[in-house]
Amino acid sequence: MTKKLFIYFGLLVILIIGCWLRLSGILSNSFAFTYDVGRDMLAVENILANHKVPLIGPTTGIEGIFYGPWWYLILSIPFFLSSGNPQGIAFFMAFIGMVTILLGYIVGKKIGGVFLGIIFSAFISISSLMVLSSSQIWSPNLIPFFVLLVFLMLYMISSDGKHKTSKAKYVLLLGFLLGIIIDMEIVFGILFFLGICISLVLIFRKNLRIKEILFFVLGIFIIFFPRIIFEIRHDFLMTRKAVNFFNIGSLSSGSISIFDVFFNRLEALFNLWINTLSGQNNTLGLILIAFIFLILVIFYRKTEEIQKQFIKTIFVVIGFFLIGLTFFSHDIWPHYLIGLPIFYILLLSLAINLVRTVFKKTWEIIFLLIALFWLNLNPMQILDNIKKPVWEGDAAVYRNQIAVLDYVYGNARGQNFKYIVYTPAVHDYSYRYLFSWYGKKKYRYTPSEKSSLFYVILEPDYDLPFRLKDWLKLREKDGIIQKEKIVKGGIVVQTRTH
Repeated sequence: MTKKLFIYFGLLVILIIGCWLRLSGILSNSFAFTYDVGRDMLAVENILANHKVPLIGPTTGIEGIFYGPWWYLILSIPFFLSSGNPQGIAFFMAFIGMVTILLGYIVGKKIGGVFLGIIFSAFISISSLMVLSSSQIWSPNLIPFFVLLVFLMLYMISSDGKHKTSKAKYVLLLGFLLGIIIDMEIVFGILFFLGICISLVLIFRKNLRIKEILFFVLGIFIIFFPRIIFEIRHDFLMTRKAVNFFNIGSLSSGSISIFDVFFNRLEALFNLWINTLSGQNNTLGLILIAFIFLILVIFYRKTEEIQKQFIKTIFVVIGFFLIGLTFFSHDIWPHYLIGLPIFYILLLSLAINLVRTVFKKTWEIIFLLIALFWLNLNPMQILDNIKKPVWEGDAAVYRNQIAVLDYVYGNARGQNFKYIVYTPAVHDYSYRYLFSWYGKKKYRYTPSEKSSLFYVILEPDYDLPFRLKDWLKLREKDGIIQKEKIVKGGIVVQTRTH
C-alpha cells in the first residue's frame, strides 16, 4: 500500500467512525426536539411560505436582544430539502459534523503536514463533545465548523507567497465568519471575536494593512447589517436593552470573591478539557496537560513559525475566555464554551506532532494514539450499548413526541380534535410544529379549535412538580377525563370531552 493510499484509508476509517457515532441516534430518532427547535422550525416554515426574510432571528436569552436572521437562513436549506422533516434536518447537522472532520484534516495538513491533519481530524471524529454538537438541531452546534474556517482564514492570512496578493479576500471572510459565530451564540461569539482580534494585533499584525482592516470591518458589517436596519426602524431597541443589561450588573462583583470566580471558571475549562480529550478521566486529563506543557517548553524553538502562531493564538483565546468569564457574573452554560474543544484538540495534536517530528517515532506515536482513542471511545461499552434496547429518553426526545402524536391521532380515529400541552418550558412550539407538519403529512389533517374532543398532553416536571399539579387543578373542570395513558418518556395524554 502506497503512502498516499494509506493516508486515504486512515482518513476513510476516521470518517466511518465519526459517521457512525453521529448518525446512530438520528437513525433511531433519539435526538432532542426541544421548544426552541420547534420555535425555529415554525419561523423557517413561515419564511419559506411567505417568502419574507426577517431582520432579526431568535432571542439571545436577554430580553429585547435578538440574533440576526442567519441561523434561520442556514436552517432553511435542509428544511426545504427535507420538506420540513426534523430527522432530515438532524441529518444535515450530522453532515456538517462530517465536513468538520474533513476540514480538521485540511487545516491540520496546512499547519503541520499530513500527520497533524490525521491526528486533528481523528480527535474531532471521536471526541464526545464533538459528536454531541453534531447530533442536535441547535445553532451553537455549528460553531466548531465555523471555528475551523476561522483557522483556515488565519492560515491564509499568515502565509506568505501565493496567498499574499489575495489576502484582503481572506480578511473579509474572517470578519464574516466571526460575525456569523456571534450570531450562533452571543457569549462564545463575543469572547471569541475579542480573542481573535487580540491575536490579530499581537501575532498576525505584520500581515495586515489598512486595506485588510477595512475589509475585516466590512465582513462583520455584512453580518450585522440586518440588525442595524432593525435598530434604525425601532429606535435602537436592542442597544438600549444591552446598555441596561450591563448597567444592572452582568459583571462579577461584591458577593463572591473574584478569586473564587476565577478558580470556578478554571474548573469549568478543565472539565471541558477532560470531556473533550480524556473520556472524563481527571488523571489522564492532567497527564495530557503536563505532556503538552513539557513538550512546548522543551521543543518550542524547533516548531515551525506557522505552528508557533497557532499555538500563541490558542493560548491567547483560551486565556481571554478565562479572564472574560471571570468578570461575567452569570452561570456558565456549556454552549458558552462550545467552540473551545477545537482549540484543545489542535493544541494536543500540535504537541503530539512535535514529538513525532523531533524523535522520528511515527509508529510508536500511532500506538499511543490508538490507546488514547480506545480510552475515549470505550469500544466495549459501545458494543454493550448496542445489545441493549433503544434508549427511551425523556419528553424532549423526538421519537417520544412522535409517539404522542400517533397515539392522539389513533385515538381520535379521524375525528376533529383540539389539544393543550403542559410543558416545563411553558412554550409548546415543538408540538405546534409537529401537529402542523407530521399531522398533515401522515394523517392528512390538523387539530381544530372547534371540537368537543380534546387531548391534554402532560410532560413531567421533575424539578418543580407542584407546577404541574397547580396547572391541572386549574383545569380540573375543563371537560371530562375519558382516558389517561402514559405514552413514552413519561409523557401522559388525557382524553377529554366537553
